[in-house]
Amino acid sequence: MNLSRTIIGVSLIALMSCKNASPTFNVNNGLLVENVTVIYASKNGIIDKYIGHVLLDNEKILYSGIQKPSVTGTIKNINGEGKFIIPGLIDSHVHLANVAGMTWQNQRDHPELAKSYFNQLPKSYLYYGYTTLIDVNNYAPDIVENIKNHVIRPDIYTCGQQVQVMDDFMMEMEELPLKDRLEYPFLFDKYNEDIHIPDSIHLELHSPRASVSAIVREQQGIGVKIVYEDESSGFPQSWELPSLHLMRDLIAQAHKEGIPVLMHATSYDAQKFGLEAGIDIFAHSMWNWYKNPEQFLDTEFTKEHQDVLKEIATRKNGYQLTFRTIYGEVDLFDNNFNADPALVDIYPEAYLNWLNTEEGNWGKQKIIHRAKVIKAINPTLFNFLRAQFESDEAMFRGIQEVFIQRMNTVAKYLADNDANLLFGTDGVAMNMSTNPPGYNGFLEMQHWLNAGVSLEKIFLAATYNNANAFHIGDNYGTIEKGKIANLLLLDQDPLQNIAAYDQINSVIIRGENHPRNTLSASQNH
Repeated sequence: MNLSRTIIGVSLIALMSCKNASPTFNVNNGLLVENVTVIYASKNGIIDKYIGHVLLDNEKILYSGIQKPSVTGTIKNINGEGKFIIPGLIDSHVHLANVAGMTWQNQRDHPELAKSYFNQLPKSYLYYGYTTLIDVNNYAPDIVENIKNHVIRPDIYTCGQQVQVMDDFMMEMEELPLKDRLEYPFLFDKYNEDIHIPDSIHLELHSPRASVSAIVREQQGIGVKIVYEDESSGFPQSWELPSLHLMRDLIAQAHKEGIPVLMHATSYDAQKFGLEAGIDIFAHSMWNWYKNPEQFLDTEFTKEHQDVLKEIATRKNGYQLTFRTIYGEVDLFDNNFNADPALVDIYPEAYLNWLNTEEGNWGKQKIIHRAKVIKAINPTLFNFLRAQFESDEAMFRGIQEVFIQRMNTVAKYLADNDANLLFGTDGVAMNMSTNPPGYNGFLEMQHWLNAGVSLEKIFLAATYNNANAFHIGDNYGTIEKGKIANLLLLDQDPLQNIAAYDQINSVIIRGENHPRNTLSASQNH
């Protein structure tokens, strides 16, 4: 959406309501926010802004407009004068089962700390205004269900279990034996002659129809996620990629069920493939630009890169930038990150103290250890990269700088071409402590802004765009009658200052008002 198209003023609907008498409502469990500046996107994606009133009842929005409604029944009032009300934010790329700062072994060794983390998790997301979350790889449904059992929590959706073709990247990285691979609900690629499945396996159970049906009916998924990871990531390709025909079959089946397909695709070739296949949503930015090891650090933004991104923007494919995937690693090298005062509201005190121990500081060493992995599996790339840096740590810092420069370039180009940007953080990626729930979203927003994405586009990406891309726009994304009453009351205007997303007065979850301070980890020992 171009800024010139943005309407900042009184909406036509609101103006028309001025001519009518004050509407009358009877409520059972009402909440009326009065004299507040209402900011939301209209049905055509244009931002509206007016001073008016918002009435909620029984988890739903009952009314919003300029005229103050006449209300009878049980009602609470909030004076919104000088404040701003917006739809609750949506993070459409999270991994709720991952613990920010703990490996699976850490969780087994410190079960009480892990428990305290999960107890605070839903409130940490709410503390930064994320009232709806979409877990794109629900590989631990029991954990997600436990989070849903919390009384105060965001609304949570998932994309079910990630779809994997036989012998794909994930199976190779996990070094799964054939027996385990055959027991997995893999997707059989009948177009790939290199895939051989024993006759004892019923292939219809591994078809696109069966895979999508399981996600929709058994796992209640609202999307399908699949991985396309090629050798531009630095690994010599020893795994199978999904074929173009298989992807088209999978997408067609998902569309029959009315859900989108997301693709983990971080390279130029992967996103070009996604366009050819008809992918709905790209789950990451394009930060891998070249397959040639000698171009691994190049930042030239070629016409080929631009053409693919321009087509993505033109087709309005959803695009999740996920800056925090890379910035989380950058922050692991910052020994001061855990000293950020914002973390006391996100992590329980004992948990934060543990993160500052030697045991809790494993993330940085894990990244540096990758040097040995790269040297073993791709010595050509390792020798080229290592010769340009004085240490392994300097090498990875240099790689991260290149990735960030590329991501900034991609974000700015897509924003300038009015792409369908979707707000997602990839939190918690790889169990990094530097992906703190909720706060990670505020950091992600700052990366977008620094890359040149406007405040208006950030607002749309985290509300209207996300809701529509995942087909949940009937309930979320705007402030309209009949939608779920997940709202934020802010002390500043988010269209004027990114800091407004850290100046939340209260969070309204399904019609219940929660002052922000009551959601802080410091208040929930």
